[in-house]
Amino acid sequence: MALRGGVRSGISLFNKLGFLTSQRSTLQRSPVAPSILLASRNYANVPGQKEDKVKVPLAMFGGSGNYASALYIAAVKANAVEKVESEILQFVEAVKNSAVTSQFIKDLSVAKDIRVKAIQEICAEVKFSEVTKNFLVVVAENGRLKNIDTIAKRFVELAMAYKGEVKATVTTVFVSSTSLMASLSL
Repeated sequence: MALRGGVRSGISLFNKLGFLTSQRSTLQRSPVAPSILLASRNYANVPGQKEDKVKVPLAMFGGSGNYASALYIAAVKANAVEKVESEILQFVEAVKNSAVTSQFIKDLSVAKDIRVKAIQEICAEVKFSEVTKNFLVVVAENGRLKNIDTIAKRFVELAMAYKGEVKATVTTVFVSSTSLMASLSL
């Protein structure tokens, strides 16, 4: 306890002498010779350019949530959320419809460079956007293609929140008329 009090008093002494400061300045005084100014390193900023931070509308957890959030942020920055959503859903449907592609995605024994090359060729053939292509390449590199359907579902949830849509389930006891169902589907 005595040492802690001594350290506290020592810190306040350093603060009074000007050795410790809470903010970095571009020029600091040397502790040995206070009349000599030392240049310090600061992070470079480009004037006038600030990167806008994108806030994810829903908190996603787990591996698929992290990938979906990363895809959402990239899509918002590229202003292509709807296009990326349709492309990811198109990719998931193609995987479900093709037994060969489905087996390829689930097989982790395939070398990483072969997976990446195959995904790049698929994306080039179908003409996916750069955001979707880059995302699928990263997923292939990390061996997470087997989880693409859950990643896509979570991305769709984020895209719905981005558009302001709310998913609702309507349960009725009575048989509904078609006009009522049409008004609910808006």
